[in-house]
Amino acid sequence: MDFWMIGVSAALGSAASWAGGAILFKRLGEHLSSPAMTWAKSIISVVLLAIVLFVIGFEPISWPTFWLLIGSGILGIALGDTFFFEALRHLGAHAVVVLLMLGQVFTIALAVLWLGERPTLPVWSGIALVLAGIWIVLRAKLAAESESEEEKKLKWRGVLFGLLSVLCMSVSIIIAKEALDAVSAMQATFIRMLAGMAGMLVLGMGIGQLKQWVEPFASPKLAVHFILAVCVITFGGFWLSLVAIKYVDVSVANTLIATEPLFVLPLAAIFLKEKITPSALLGSAVVVLGIGLIFLG
Repeated sequence: MDFWMIGVSAALGSAASWAGGAILFKRLGEHLSSPAMTWAKSIISVVLLAIVLFVIGFEPISWPTFWLLIGSGILGIALGDTFFFEALRHLGAHAVVVLLMLGQVFTIALAVLWLGERPTLPVWSGIALVLAGIWIVLRAKLAAESESEEEKKLKWRGVLFGLLSVLCMSVSIIIAKEALDAVSAMQATFIRMLAGMAGMLVLGMGIGQLKQWVEPFASPKLAVHFILAVCVITFGGFWLSLVAIKYVDVSVANTLIATEPLFVLPLAAIFLKEKITPSALLGSAVVVLGIGLIFLG
């Protein structure tokens, strides 16, 4: 059995799954608020991961590690995911996915400041390419002359929430990185999801919106579509990424997983009727090349 091919296929499958998840959540955002999607996604993910952990077993964990993961979950899941869903509501799925690639740059910057890491020249070159690619995509997205001022304001709102999402997720990853030395990735993800779910529950009760979040899920069709979307990103995106990392070098796996923008392009064109423009193609290719340099550098 060619384990290398299994790893490569899993990495590309993970990228395609994350892309598919973005498309599904973009459609769901037409019927659900961003906090409602974050809360429901957290609940379903917690249940799915709990089943897996019940089978493979839980590990003992120290309190400092536990609280690091709780903080990471509140920041990355409760806040980061909510901002991500809000960005999806105002920007196209492809633009949001490309914008999220900025997370690699934020994470490196935070690692330099917080962990004292020293990026190499190829990494700095990759950062420059990622920034250039994002600029190409967003410039074309925001420069449409046929749009009204209100539509342009909504797109800029999407960019703002996208940046907030990237920042929250990047900081949460740095926080979680210290904890991952002491606990498995699966259990760490479960604890982070649990923290995100609890955080959204407290928020929903505090602002009196919990009932409004739940009501749309009375539609069986909507509920099934939402569960499908969560399964796609939980087992397709997350689990396949772990398979990829197991069988190929982490740098290779992460580079292939970062091809997500290239998968989003055709999916968004087919299911969301988004146009594939030269700028979108060029920007995506430049971003993926930059991510490759970052991971391989």
